Amino acid sequence: MPIQIIWGNDIKASENEIEKIINSNISKQWKNFNLSKYNGDDENQVFQAFEETQTAPFGEGSRVIIIKNNPIFSIKNEKFQVQFEYASRNLPSSSILILHNLNKPDTRIKTTKILKSLIEKKEANELSFNLPDIWDNKKQISYIEEVAKNLNINLGENASSAILQSIGTESTKLDCELKKALLYISAKNQDNKNLLKVDDIKEIFNEQQSDIFKIIDQLISHNISESLKGINNLIYKGEPPLRLVAGLTSQIRIYTIVLILSEEKDISKISKLAGISNPKRIFFIRKKVKHSDLNFFINLMIKLLDIESFLKKGNNPINVFTENLTSLT
Repeated sequence: MPIQIIWGNDIKASENEIEKIINSNISKQWKNFNLSKYNGDDENQVFQAFEETQTAPFGEGSRVIIIKNNPIFSIKNEKFQVQFEYASRNLPSSSILILHNLNKPDTRIKTTKILKSLIEKKEANELSFNLPDIWDNKKQISYIEEVAKNLNINLGENASSAILQSIGTESTKLDCELKKALLYISAKNQDNKNLLKVDDIKEIFNEQQSDIFKIIDQLISHNISESLKGINNLIYKGEPPLRLVAGLTSQIRIYTIVLILSEEKDISKISKLAGISNPKRIFFIRKKVKHSDLNFFINLMIKLLDIESFLKKGNNPINVFTENLTSLT
């Protein structure tokens, strides 16, 4: 299919899919000539990518053009719309345009509506790869078990939980660490069962438990120094800073909404406003924030948004978190 839309925060899975498309369509002998990668953060590169879609491939196979951080389904831009419409109508069967982004296409933008019609006509394909929500323990466990299964690793009792505690679910790190674990258990055990036990995990990774909800508990308890230790620990373990701040912001936003609506009796209404699929969480969160100061939560939200902005500008993550959160004390 000439147009491939790939989105989601599971970076490893997205990269695997892109690599699969490349290997299936580009001739190895002509790869250097027929593979082009562009950065969607640069408007000129976006237009250059659209122009290249009209160029026939060299030699055998297809031409693949990739726009990373693709903006055309997230930013309202008439120039993008015009160029995308032209490219989609005139895209040769020998060219494949891959539009990649972490975020889901915004349905309010006209280019997304054009995309929808292309998908209906089977002229485009959309794939999403999302990591499980950080509060959904069950889905995180299932995700880890699936990754382990794909690597031919058999998990012992409570091993998936131990992996979650030690590594988390960031796809690139999880894949790398489980491959390391596979080498370890293959050398240790000669029975070809590839069984990974909790004791093996402690031996291989030897990392302390530190998760986002513990950090949140420390933040709302005004224990900023301990929360920063947890944040630093996660960053050193390979957690992407932007994913970390997104997780913190998402949960603090929910806590803030629940606190604002502390007198509201309609739990389903609170769930809808807070974006909580399981209403039972409301009672748990209300208990946590019962004695909290709303102004503190609002200031914390402002700081987290500032942190996100500074991170996107390329500032040092440790310094950004420290400088912004210590000012809350």
